[in-house]
Amino acid sequence: MEKKNKAEFSIMTEADNREVSDLINSTSVKGDIEVSFTKEPDYLNALKVCADDVQAVIGKVNDKVEILGTRSLKKVYINGEKETLGYLSDLKISNNAKKIHALSEGFKYMKSLMDDGKAKLHIATIIEDNKQGKVALTWANKNPNIPNFYDLGIMNTYFILPILPKYVSKKVQIIRGSIDILDDIVKFLNTEGRKKQFFPVYTKEYFLNLPNFNIEDFYVAIEDNEILGVMAKWEQTPFKQVIIKKYNNKWKWIKKLTGQILPQENEPIKQFYLSFIVIKNNDNNIFDALLNKIYNDNRDYKYFSLILHNKDNLNHSLKKFFSIKYKSRLYITEFMKNEEIIKMVDDRIPYLELAGL
Repeated sequence: MEKKNKAEFSIMTEADNREVSDLINSTSVKGDIEVSFTKEPDYLNALKVCADDVQAVIGKVNDKVEILGTRSLKKVYINGEKETLGYLSDLKISNNAKKIHALSEGFKYMKSLMDDGKAKLHIATIIEDNKQGKVALTWANKNPNIPNFYDLGIMNTYFILPILPKYVSKKVQIIRGSIDILDDIVKFLNTEGRKKQFFPVYTKEYFLNLPNFNIEDFYVAIEDNEILGVMAKWEQTPFKQVIIKKYNNKWKWIKKLTGQILPQENEPIKQFYLSFIVIKNNDNNIFDALLNKIYNDNRDYKYFSLILHNKDNLNHSLKKFFSIKYKSRLYITEFMKNEEIIKMVDDRIPYLELAGL
Protein backbone atom coordinates (compact mmCIF):
# COMPACT_ATOMS: atom_id res chain seq x y z
CA MET A 1 0.00 0.00 0.00
CA GLU A 2 2.88 2.37 0.81
CA LYS A 3 4.43 1.74 -2.58
CA LYS A 4 1.16 2.55 -4.29
CA ASN A 5 1.05 6.06 -2.76
CA LYS A 6 4.73 6.90 -3.19
CA ALA A 7 5.42 9.47 -5.89
CA GLU A 8 8.63 9.55 -7.90
CA PHE A 9 9.53 13.11 -8.93
CA SER A 10 11.50 14.21 -11.99
CA ILE A 11 11.73 16.95 -14.62
CA MET A 12 9.13 16.58 -17.35
CA THR A 13 10.21 15.68 -20.89
CA GLU A 14 8.32 15.81 -24.18
CA ALA A 15 7.48 12.12 -23.72
CA ASP A 16 5.30 13.09 -20.72
CA ASN A 17 3.28 15.67 -22.64
CA ARG A 18 0.11 13.62 -23.18
CA GLU A 19 -0.16 12.48 -19.56
CA VAL A 20 0.47 16.03 -18.30
CA SER A 21 -2.27 17.38 -20.57
CA ASP A 22 -4.65 14.66 -19.35
CA LEU A 23 -3.90 15.63 -15.74
CA ILE A 24 -4.58 19.33 -16.42
CA ASN A 25 -7.83 18.51 -18.23
CA SER A 26 -9.03 16.29 -15.38
CA THR A 27 -8.47 18.80 -12.58
CA SER A 28 -10.14 22.14 -11.88
CA VAL A 29 -10.56 24.44 -8.89
CA LYS A 30 -14.00 24.41 -7.30
CA GLY A 31 -15.70 27.79 -7.14
CA ASP A 32 -18.43 29.94 -8.72
CA ILE A 33 -16.73 29.45 -12.08
CA GLU A 34 -14.41 26.52 -12.64
CA VAL A 35 -11.81 27.62 -15.17
CA SER A 36 -9.15 25.47 -16.76
CA PHE A 37 -6.09 26.87 -18.54
CA THR A 38 -4.87 24.23 -20.96
CA LYS A 39 -1.75 24.25 -23.10
CA GLU A 40 -2.45 22.11 -26.14
CA PRO A 41 -0.93 20.53 -28.13
CA ASP A 42 2.50 20.95 -26.47
CA TYR A 43 2.61 21.89 -22.79
CA LEU A 44 6.35 22.60 -22.58
CA ASN A 45 6.49 24.70 -25.73
CA ALA A 46 3.53 26.79 -24.55
CA LEU A 47 5.37 27.56 -21.31
CA LYS A 48 8.57 28.49 -23.13
CA VAL A 49 6.78 31.16 -25.17
CA CYS A 50 6.77 33.53 -22.20
CA ALA A 51 9.76 32.40 -20.13
CA ASP A 52 13.55 32.34 -20.41
CA ASP A 53 13.75 28.93 -18.78
CA VAL A 54 11.13 26.37 -17.69
CA GLN A 55 11.31 23.42 -15.29
CA ALA A 56 8.13 21.35 -15.13
CA VAL A 57 8.17 18.92 -12.23
CA ILE A 58 6.08 15.77 -12.49
CA GLY A 59 5.29 13.15 -9.89
CA LYS A 60 4.52 9.65 -11.09
CA VAL A 61 2.56 7.13 -9.05
CA ASN A 62 2.76 3.61 -10.44
CA ASP A 63 4.43 5.07 -13.56
CA LYS A 64 1.55 7.46 -14.26
CA VAL A 65 1.77 11.26 -14.01
CA GLU A 66 -0.43 12.26 -11.08
CA ILE A 67 1.30 15.47 -9.89
CA LEU A 68 2.49 18.60 -11.71
CA GLY A 69 4.15 21.86 -10.75
CA THR A 70 6.20 24.27 -12.84
CA ARG A 71 8.92 26.84 -12.26
CA SER A 72 9.34 29.48 -14.96
CA LEU A 73 12.22 31.99 -14.95
CA LYS A 74 11.95 35.39 -16.56
CA LYS A 75 13.70 38.75 -16.51
CA VAL A 76 11.55 41.37 -14.76
CA TYR A 77 11.90 44.61 -12.84
CA ILE A 78 12.02 44.12 -9.07
CA ASN A 79 12.15 47.45 -7.22
CA GLY A 80 12.88 49.01 -10.62
CA GLU A 81 15.99 46.91 -11.26
CA LYS A 82 16.46 44.07 -13.74
CA GLU A 83 16.32 40.73 -11.92
CA THR A 84 15.32 37.13 -12.61
CA LEU A 85 11.95 36.14 -11.18
CA GLY A 86 10.72 32.60 -10.62
CA TYR A 87 7.02 31.91 -11.12
CA LEU A 88 5.55 28.74 -9.59
CA SER A 89 2.39 27.60 -11.34
CA ASP A 90 0.16 24.81 -12.61
CA LEU A 91 0.08 22.90 -9.34
CA LYS A 92 -2.07 19.87 -10.13
CA ILE A 93 -2.64 16.77 -7.99
CA SER A 94 -4.96 14.03 -9.15
CA ASN A 95 -7.49 12.31 -6.94
CA ASN A 96 -5.36 9.19 -7.18
CA ALA A 97 -2.40 10.82 -5.43
CA LYS A 98 -2.11 11.07 -1.67
CA LYS A 99 -2.53 14.82 -1.59
CA ILE A 100 -0.80 16.05 1.55
CA HIS A 101 2.11 13.66 1.05
CA ALA A 102 2.32 14.61 -2.63
CA LEU A 103 2.27 18.32 -1.83
CA SER A 104 5.08 18.21 0.73
CA GLU A 105 7.25 15.82 -1.27
CA GLY A 106 6.67 17.79 -4.45
CA PHE A 107 7.78 21.05 -2.82
CA LYS A 108 10.77 19.25 -1.32
CA TYR A 109 11.83 18.41 -4.89
CA MET A 110 10.96 21.93 -6.09
CA LYS A 111 13.15 23.43 -3.35
CA SER A 112 16.16 21.65 -4.83
CA LEU A 113 15.49 23.61 -8.03
CA MET A 114 14.74 26.92 -6.28
CA ASP A 115 18.06 26.70 -4.43
CA ASP A 116 20.04 27.08 -7.68
CA GLY A 117 20.31 30.83 -7.05
CA LYS A 118 19.05 31.81 -10.52
CA ALA A 119 16.02 33.75 -9.23
CA LYS A 120 16.08 36.69 -6.83
CA LEU A 121 12.68 35.54 -5.57
CA HIS A 122 9.70 33.39 -6.53
CA ILE A 123 6.01 34.24 -6.76
CA ALA A 124 2.80 32.24 -7.16
CA THR A 125 -0.93 32.87 -7.44
CA ILE A 126 -3.83 30.95 -5.89
CA ILE A 127 -7.42 31.40 -7.04
CA GLU A 128 -9.41 32.98 -4.20
CA ASP A 129 -12.13 30.31 -4.39
CA ASN A 130 -9.52 27.57 -3.93
CA LYS A 131 -10.04 27.29 -0.19
CA GLN A 132 -8.48 23.83 0.05
CA GLY A 133 -5.35 24.99 -1.76
CA LYS A 134 -4.98 28.11 0.37
CA VAL A 135 -5.28 26.12 3.58
CA ALA A 136 -2.72 23.55 2.46
CA LEU A 137 -0.23 26.18 1.27
CA THR A 138 -0.69 29.09 3.69
CA TRP A 139 -1.70 27.38 6.96
CA ALA A 140 0.71 28.35 9.77
CA ASN A 141 1.18 24.71 10.83
CA LYS A 142 1.66 23.30 7.32
CA ASN A 143 4.38 20.80 6.46
CA PRO A 144 7.86 22.46 6.73
CA ASN A 145 8.72 21.27 3.20
CA ILE A 146 6.18 23.81 1.88
CA PRO A 147 7.58 27.36 1.54
CA ASN A 148 6.16 30.48 3.11
CA PHE A 149 3.42 32.10 1.04
CA TYR A 150 3.69 35.82 1.77
CA ASP A 151 0.49 37.60 0.72
CA LEU A 152 0.86 40.51 -1.74
CA GLY A 153 -2.86 41.03 -2.23
CA ILE A 154 -5.62 40.34 -4.74
CA MET A 155 -5.23 40.10 -8.51
CA ASN A 156 -8.43 40.69 -10.52
CA THR A 157 -8.80 38.73 -13.75
CA TYR A 158 -11.45 40.07 -16.13
CA PHE A 159 -13.08 38.23 -19.03
CA ILE A 160 -14.74 41.09 -20.94
CA LEU A 161 -17.60 40.52 -23.39
CA PRO A 162 -17.40 42.84 -26.44
CA ILE A 163 -21.12 43.39 -27.11
CA LEU A 164 -22.18 46.98 -27.83
CA PRO A 165 -19.63 49.42 -29.30
CA LYS A 166 -17.87 51.90 -27.01
CA TYR A 167 -17.15 55.60 -27.44
CA VAL A 168 -13.49 56.37 -28.13
CA SER A 169 -12.33 59.83 -27.09
CA LYS A 170 -11.08 61.93 -30.00
CA LYS A 171 -8.80 63.74 -27.57
CA VAL A 172 -6.48 60.74 -27.60
CA GLN A 173 -4.72 59.80 -30.84
CA ILE A 174 -4.35 56.04 -31.23
CA ILE A 175 -2.19 54.37 -33.87
CA ARG A 176 -1.31 50.75 -34.58
CA GLY A 177 2.15 49.36 -33.99
CA SER A 178 4.70 49.20 -36.79
CA ILE A 179 8.31 48.21 -37.20
CA ASP A 180 9.16 51.93 -37.53
CA ILE A 181 8.09 52.69 -33.96
CA LEU A 182 8.90 49.33 -32.32
CA ASP A 183 12.07 50.71 -30.71
CA ASP A 184 10.03 53.53 -29.18
CA ILE A 185 7.39 51.08 -27.94
CA VAL A 186 10.01 48.89 -26.27
CA LYS A 187 11.69 51.92 -24.66
CA PHE A 188 8.34 53.16 -23.34
CA LEU A 189 7.37 49.73 -21.97
CA ASN A 190 10.60 49.39 -20.02
CA THR A 191 10.81 53.02 -18.84
CA GLU A 192 7.23 53.24 -17.58
CA GLY A 193 6.64 49.56 -16.85
CA ARG A 194 9.43 49.32 -14.28
CA LYS A 195 7.38 51.62 -12.03
CA LYS A 196 5.30 48.51 -11.22
CA GLN A 197 6.58 45.46 -9.39
CA PHE A 198 7.47 42.37 -11.49
CA PHE A 199 6.94 44.10 -14.84
CA PRO A 200 8.77 42.05 -17.52
CA VAL A 201 11.92 43.29 -19.23
CA TYR A 202 11.21 43.53 -22.95
CA THR A 203 13.44 43.67 -26.04
CA LYS A 204 12.78 44.32 -29.71
CA GLU A 205 13.81 40.73 -30.52
CA TYR A 206 11.24 39.39 -28.06
CA PHE A 207 8.34 40.94 -29.95
CA LEU A 208 9.72 40.03 -33.36
CA ASN A 209 9.76 36.37 -32.38
CA LEU A 210 6.49 35.99 -30.45
CA PRO A 211 4.26 33.24 -31.91
CA ASN A 212 0.87 34.33 -33.19
CA PHE A 213 1.70 38.00 -32.60
CA ASN A 214 2.22 40.81 -35.09
CA ILE A 215 3.70 44.23 -34.38
CA GLU A 216 0.43 45.67 -35.74
CA ASP A 217 -1.33 44.10 -32.74
CA PHE A 218 0.03 46.94 -30.61
CA TYR A 219 -2.28 49.89 -29.93
CA VAL A 220 -0.36 53.06 -29.10
CA ALA A 221 -1.67 56.33 -27.65
CA ILE A 222 0.43 59.31 -28.73
CA GLU A 223 0.49 63.07 -28.29
CA ASP A 224 3.00 65.38 -30.04
CA ASN A 225 4.95 62.27 -31.14
CA GLU A 226 5.25 61.13 -27.52
CA ILE A 227 3.90 57.74 -26.47
CA LEU A 228 1.42 57.99 -23.61
CA GLY A 229 0.15 54.42 -23.47
CA VAL A 230 0.57 50.97 -24.97
CA MET A 231 -1.40 47.76 -24.94
CA ALA A 232 -1.78 44.89 -27.37
CA LYS A 233 -4.03 42.09 -28.53
CA TRP A 234 -2.41 38.66 -28.29
CA GLU A 235 -4.42 35.59 -29.21
CA GLN A 236 -2.83 32.36 -27.97
CA THR A 237 -5.50 29.83 -28.87
CA PRO A 238 -3.17 27.75 -31.13
CA PHE A 239 -1.02 26.84 -28.11
CA LYS A 240 -2.91 27.89 -24.97
CA GLN A 241 -6.65 27.73 -24.26
CA VAL A 242 -9.12 28.99 -21.66
CA ILE A 243 -12.00 26.61 -20.87
CA ILE A 244 -14.87 27.11 -18.46
CA LYS A 245 -15.41 23.67 -16.98
CA LYS A 246 -18.54 24.50 -15.00
CA TYR A 247 -20.78 27.34 -13.83
CA ASN A 248 -21.83 27.11 -10.17
CA ASN A 249 -24.04 29.05 -7.74
CA LYS A 250 -25.18 32.46 -9.16
CA TRP A 251 -23.29 31.95 -12.43
CA LYS A 252 -25.26 28.78 -13.12
CA TRP A 253 -28.44 30.87 -13.24
CA ILE A 254 -26.81 33.77 -15.11
CA LYS A 255 -25.74 31.28 -17.77
CA LYS A 256 -29.30 29.98 -18.10
CA LEU A 257 -30.69 33.51 -18.43
CA THR A 258 -28.13 34.76 -20.95
CA GLY A 259 -27.99 31.66 -23.15
CA GLN A 260 -25.29 31.90 -25.82
CA ILE A 261 -23.79 35.16 -24.53
CA LEU A 262 -21.62 33.31 -22.02
CA PRO A 263 -19.21 30.61 -23.23
CA GLN A 264 -20.32 26.99 -23.33
CA GLU A 265 -18.89 24.65 -20.75
CA ASN A 266 -15.93 22.47 -21.77
CA GLU A 267 -15.24 24.37 -25.00
CA PRO A 268 -12.20 26.62 -25.66
CA ILE A 269 -13.23 30.28 -25.54
CA LYS A 270 -12.62 32.42 -28.62
CA GLN A 271 -10.64 35.07 -26.77
CA PHE A 272 -7.43 37.06 -26.72
CA TYR A 273 -5.26 38.48 -23.97
CA LEU A 274 -4.95 42.19 -23.41
CA SER A 275 -1.18 42.33 -22.99
CA PHE A 276 1.77 44.67 -22.42
CA ILE A 277 -0.39 47.22 -20.62
CA VAL A 278 1.57 50.36 -19.78
CA ILE A 279 -0.06 53.75 -19.27
CA LYS A 280 1.96 56.87 -18.44
CA ASN A 281 1.15 58.00 -14.90
CA ASN A 282 -1.51 55.25 -14.84
CA ASP A 283 -3.89 57.77 -16.45
CA ASN A 284 -7.40 56.29 -16.71
CA ASN A 285 -8.32 58.58 -19.63
CA ILE A 286 -5.51 57.11 -21.74
CA PHE A 287 -6.35 53.59 -20.57
CA ASP A 288 -10.05 54.11 -21.40
CA ALA A 289 -9.30 55.28 -24.93
CA LEU A 290 -7.00 52.34 -25.70
CA LEU A 291 -9.33 49.84 -24.04
CA ASN A 292 -12.38 51.09 -25.93
CA LYS A 293 -10.51 51.10 -29.25
CA ILE A 294 -9.37 47.48 -28.85
CA TYR A 295 -12.88 46.54 -27.71
CA ASN A 296 -14.48 48.09 -30.82
CA ASP A 297 -11.96 46.57 -33.23
CA ASN A 298 -12.36 43.01 -31.95
CA ARG A 299 -16.05 42.44 -31.34
CA ASP A 300 -15.89 39.22 -33.36
CA TYR A 301 -14.19 37.65 -30.33
CA LYS A 302 -16.26 36.11 -27.56
CA TYR A 303 -14.02 37.59 -24.89
CA PHE A 304 -10.77 39.29 -24.12
CA SER A 305 -9.04 39.06 -20.76
CA LEU A 306 -6.62 40.98 -18.60
CA ILE A 307 -5.35 41.01 -15.03
CA LEU A 308 -4.80 43.94 -12.63
CA HIS A 309 -3.74 44.15 -9.01
CA ASN A 310 -6.55 45.27 -6.70
CA LYS A 311 -4.61 48.44 -5.76
CA ASP A 312 -4.21 49.51 -9.39
CA ASN A 313 -6.48 52.48 -10.13
CA LEU A 314 -6.94 51.16 -13.70
CA ASN A 315 -9.52 48.76 -12.22
CA HIS A 316 -12.00 51.67 -12.16
CA SER A 317 -12.20 51.63 -15.95
CA LEU A 318 -13.35 48.00 -15.97
CA LYS A 319 -16.57 48.91 -14.13
CA LYS A 320 -17.96 50.14 -17.46
CA PHE A 321 -17.81 46.69 -19.05
CA PHE A 322 -19.85 43.52 -18.68
CA SER A 323 -17.35 40.93 -17.54
CA ILE A 324 -16.77 37.74 -15.67
CA LYS A 325 -14.34 38.56 -12.90
CA TYR A 326 -12.53 36.18 -10.64
CA LYS A 327 -9.97 36.86 -7.98
CA SER A 328 -6.68 35.24 -7.11
CA ARG A 329 -4.05 36.05 -4.51
CA LEU A 330 -0.47 36.87 -5.33
CA TYR A 331 2.24 35.53 -3.06
CA ILE A 332 5.99 35.70 -2.70
CA THR A 333 6.88 32.05 -2.29
CA GLU A 334 10.16 31.51 -0.46
CA PHE A 335 11.63 29.48 2.37
CA MET A 336 11.98 32.65 4.46
CA LYS A 337 10.19 34.34 7.33
CA ASN A 338 7.87 37.30 6.72
CA GLU A 339 10.34 39.79 8.17
CA GLU A 340 12.95 38.67 5.63
CA ILE A 341 10.56 38.65 2.67
CA ILE A 342 9.18 42.12 3.38
CA LYS A 343 12.65 43.61 2.89
CA MET A 344 12.90 42.18 -0.64
CA VAL A 345 10.25 44.35 -2.31
CA ASP A 346 9.12 47.96 -2.06
CA ASP A 347 5.54 49.22 -2.23
CA ARG A 348 5.15 49.36 -6.03
CA ILE A 349 1.86 47.97 -7.38
CA PRO A 350 2.44 44.41 -8.68
CA TYR A 351 2.01 43.70 -12.37
CA LEU A 352 1.41 40.31 -13.97
CA GLU A 353 1.20 39.51 -17.68
CA LEU A 354 -1.85 37.24 -17.93
CA ALA A 355 -0.68 35.89 -21.29
CA GLY A 356 2.53 34.79 -19.62
CA LEU A 357 1.01 32.83 -16.73
